[in-house]
Amino acid sequence: MTPLPPFPLPLPTQPPDGYGREECALSILSTTTAFEVSIRERDRFLGRMRCVICGIAGSTLLQHCHIIGQAEPRTVSFIPPETKEGPQHEPRNGLLMCNFHHAPFDKFHFFIRFVPDTQRFIFVNYSGSDELQRYHGKAIGLDNQDRHAPFPSLFVIHEIRVRGFHPFQPISSEVPDGNPFQDWIVADGVFDDISRSQRQHLSQFPHVATNSGPGVHTLELNANIINEILAATHAMPSWKACVVEGTSWDGTANENIEKYISSIGVDKSA
Repeated sequence: MTPLPPFPLPLPTQPPDGYGREECALSILSTTTAFEVSIRERDRFLGRMRCVICGIAGSTLLQHCHIIGQAEPRTVSFIPPETKEGPQHEPRNGLLMCNFHHAPFDKFHFFIRFVPDTQRFIFVNYSGSDELQRYHGKAIGLDNQDRHAPFPSLFVIHEIRVRGFHPFQPISSEVPDGNPFQDWIVADGVFDDISRSQRQHLSQFPHVATNSGPGVHTLELNANIINEILAATHAMPSWKACVVEGTSWDGTANENIEKYISSIGVDKSA
């Protein structure tokens, strides 16, 4: 191995040969760090990081989970083109999960569906796993108003893969009416039962008890459902924030205003 040359004094403005750091490596490091930090801040409840599925807390028990692992063809409308670093570095393509749920998510045992009517992300045990059934049909700990909330459209891609791995399962799944929250969200005091609002995080969701009633409805997937999810995705603060972050604002004030209106969809008359 060729020894590195010593640093001359006074120090040069550029490092000598052999001491430089690849710009790409630094970029990947910084974007990966931003991905992890954003998810840890978002998936924090009452001051503690938790698995968004079961609520288990503790940094040693939690893992960063990607919804889709890399950019894929035909993702137009599913992820903003302004996403600079690709889905693997986009916090809106990630979740905080424990290993018990990260592994079956990656192995396509269950999927997460955003329901526009209730504005909630619900857990669907499509494989019929006994270990996962307790979470089926209940909303997980994700705030759709957070600027880093996952894109619901990405869960559609994951859901289609889950369905492909279980071709003999019924196309429609029965889930509880109202999409009640996971038991831990209520039991661990994430919500204030008196004020019917969350003390910290998920503030836009009304309190719904986990035993809200015996009513069920079928959860289907068709073109109309996908269009509704895409429309809801484009209207979410996280989509708009991603577009703003990835857009160049080097033009004049008027040009930037027009660009913002055309990109975000703000009504000019507002």
